[in-house]
Amino acid sequence: EIIILDIILQGVRNGDKIGGPTKLAEILSLSLTASNGFNKADLIKRYSEWWNNGAFDTGPTFAMVFQTISEGAPYNNASKIINDKLNGATAGCGPAHRAAPLAGYINIPTNKLIKCAREEAKITHYHPLAGDCSAIVVMLCRHLLEGYSWDQSKNLISKNKDLKNTWNKVMSANMNNGGYVLDVMHSAIHFLNKKDSLEKSLIFAGSANYCSVIVGTIQNLIDQQTSHS
Repeated sequence: EIIILDIILQGVRNGDKIGGPTKLAEILSLSLTASNGFNKADLIKRYSEWWNNGAFDTGPTFAMVFQTISEGAPYNNASKIINDKLNGATAGCGPAHRAAPLAGYINIPTNKLIKCAREEAKITHYHPLAGDCSAIVVMLCRHLLEGYSWDQSKNLISKNKDLKNTWNKVMSANMNNGGYVLDVMHSAIHFLNKKDSLEKSLIFAGSANYCSVIVGTIQNLIDQQTSHS
C-alpha cells in the first residue's frame, strides 16, 4: 500500500509545478495510513494544521473554506457557507488534484471509492461536479491499478451508473487552461489519449497548473503498467 501511494504521489509531483496539489495529496496519504482508511475528521484536522502553518497554492476555494473554519465556522458547514457566498461557483479542480491517494489505499473497496471521493471533495468544494470529477480521477486510477488498460478504464467510467452523466459532460466540455473542473478533466483526457501527454499538458496548462496535475497522476500509472507488461 505504501509503495502504491508513493507511485501515485510521484505522478502528482510529475504534473504539479507549483506544489499545492502535491502537498494536499501527501496530507491525504498520511491521513489514510494513520486512520487505516478515509477519516474525514482526521483529514480536516490535518488540512487545518497545514492551513494554519504556512499553506501555499491551495486554490481560492480551499483558502476561503479553511479561513472560515479558522474563524470558528463548523467544518461540516464551511464549504456550504463559501458555496453560498460564491453563488455556487465551487466546481473547481482542487479535489480532483488531491484525491488520487484514495485509489491507492487498497483497503478501501472499489465500490466505496466514489462515496469517499465525494465526501473528501465536499470538505472544500460544495458543488457536486467537483466531487463527481474527483471520483472519476480516483476511479480511473483504481481501475488502472486493478490492471485495466487506459481504454478499458475509461469505458468502465462511461458505464458507471454514478458517474456516466458527469463523464458525458466531461466529454462535451471545452479544451482550455482554466480551472472549471469539467474543462480541466476534458483537457486532461485529451492529452492522456495522445503521445507525450505530460510534456504537452504542462505547456498547455502553463503557470495555472490545472490539467497537467491530473495528466501526471494518471500517466504515471499507465507508464507503470507498460513497464511491468
